[in-house]
Amino acid sequence: MRYQKSNPEITFEEFLNLCKTLKSFKSLRLREYEVKDWSQTKLIFERKSTEKLWEMEMKDVYKAYVELQSFKTSDFKPYLNRTYSPALGLLLNLGLLLKE
Repeated sequence: MRYQKSNPEITFEEFLNLCKTLKSFKSLRLREYEVKDWSQTKLIFERKSTEKLWEMEMKDVYKAYVELQSFKTSDFKPYLNRTYSPALGLLLNLGLLLKE
């Protein structure tokens, strides 16, 4: 599946504010994640099926969004540690990526 950016000029502040509106989101494989807390620019979320807590640095997700032209889960590896699928799901749920 190919995606295009819906807002390639978004600033980090706008991106972070948009992220903070989410209460939950889904990955491409429809795994559900619930937002639990924020620590400055770090999102703390729970994978519903395992109840395991994860952290994702939004500065890294933003950098990936701005720099990447291809948005496969594996494309996120240089930017994030083990949260590739949730990061892609987050961008899709926010409407920042649209199917081509």
